[in-house]
Order: sequence, then C-alpha cells, then structure tokens
Amino acid sequence: MREFFQRFEWDEQTLTYRRVSLLSWKAIRSIPRVFFWGLLFGVGLTPLTYYSLWERYILRSVEKNIVRIRQAQQAIQAEISEIDKQRQVLYERMQKFYRPLLGMAPLSPETWNGGMGGAATTPEELPLYQTNLLLAEYLAIEKHFAEMNARLDRMPCIMPVNGPIVSGFGMRADPFTRQPKFHEGIDIDAPLGAPVRAAAAGRVITADWNNGGYGLEVEIDHFNGIVTKYAHLSKVAVKRGDLVTRGQIIGYVGSTGYSTGPHLHYEVIENGIKVNPEKYILIP
Repeated sequence: MREFFQRFEWDEQTLTYRRVSLLSWKAIRSIPRVFFWGLLFGVGLTPLTYYSLWERYILRSVEKNIVRIRQAQQAIQAEISEIDKQRQVLYERMQKFYRPLLGMAPLSPETWNGGMGGAATTPEELPLYQTNLLLAEYLAIEKHFAEMNARLDRMPCIMPVNGPIVSGFGMRADPFTRQPKFHEGIDIDAPLGAPVRAAAAGRVITADWNNGGYGLEVEIDHFNGIVTKYAHLSKVAVKRGDLVTRGQIIGYVGSTGYSTGPHLHYEVIENGIKVNPEKYILIP
C-alpha cells in the first residue's frame, strides 16, 4: 500500500533516481486547489448542461407545434378544396337547371370570374366573390320559386267536388223553361251534403244567400284577377274575409236557389268575365 503512494524522480545533481512520496506536504497542500478548480468547473458546467437540456426541450416543442400547424393547414386546405367543389356543383346546377327553368339567362363567364364591375380583382378575392354571388343568385331563385308556388296555389286547378260534369259551359236548354240559355259555369253531380273544396288559395268575399238564383253560395278571390263561385250549397263552412287554401272545405252540396236537385254549380270569373272552368281543371 505504501508503494502505491510513491513514485521515482530523476535527480540532476546526483544523477540517480530518488524515491518521492505522493503524500508529501506539497502534494497534500495542492489538494484544496485541485478540489476548488474541480468544484468551480462542475458548478460552471451544470448551468450549461441545464441550458442544453432546456434548449433541446424547446426545440422539440417547436417541432411538435410545426407538425400540428402543418396538419391543420392540410385539413384546412382539404376543406377549402371540398368547398370549391361544392361551389362549382352549385354553379353548374344553377346554370343548367334553375335559371333555364325560371326563364333566366345563364350567368356570363365574365360575371362568374369577377371580370365585370371589378368585383374581384385578385385570385384571393375570387372564392369569396363567387360564394357571395351564388348566395345572391340562390336567394333570388328561392324568391322566384316562392312567387311561382304562390301563383300556382292561387290557380283553380282542381275539381271542387267529386262527381261527373253533367252540364257544361255555354248554351244549353234551361232546366225549368227548356228555352236556350247561356250556362255561365259547369254543374257537377254530387250527393247532398258532399264536401265542397276551394279550387285554389284565396280570400272569401261572399259566403251568403244570393237572390239571383244561386241560392247559398261562396265566392273566393284568388288575388290574380280570378274569382271562383260555388253555388246551390246546403251549408257554408267559411265566412267573409277568411283566408282559405286549396282543398279546404268551404261548404256542402245542396239544391238551394234555382236548382232541380243536389249538385254544385261552379264558375270561374277571369278579370270580370266568366270563362269555362274546365280549362283550369288539371286535377279531376
């Protein structure tokens, strides 16, 4: 053990090796200095180590955030692509179906691509411009369809009661006098008490007795220049001022007034002129 703490040095004066102990006072005195420098080196190295670890953590977090941002960008781009496809589908449907159906001319390519009026001057503005254009077009189309449906709802296109037409519009023999007389409507054979329905939507303007031979009658104004009359009723189911829809029960078949038996006398008055109701009846 003693030999472990010894070493040999060359002595220039004696020209021989001499034994030197490692536990000399000089060596022992140098221990604190070595310890001090080691401690100082360790203390200085520790912050550097921590800084390096923190830097690696920050870099890894940044990399993860970059990956998430790229994934989000890819998802957004996929959604944008899908929106572009849907916008194109809506555009083609509008051009090929809705506008021709409503008698409207197709949009010009210049208008669609923002070339008229300077509405869209950059590629970045074009998608929003086209989306707003489609929205405006479809709102206009929806308005057109609503107006068309309203017009159709006000057209007297159904039979007001189930039964055959037994007397048509025009000249005929008066059922009482047998003399030629112009028949201003059509007579529909139906049993007493059968429900009579409004031929179209409108407002009731008459629901009362008529002294001119029609007996108990209902008249409906359809707000399009057309008025329908339902006569010889046994009972009315509406009153003046009521708004009615197509197919709504407004009364019941009777034989009141100038009548020989239960039936419905039905008239269509177009801009004040009585016309043949059969030209309007599309659904028997």
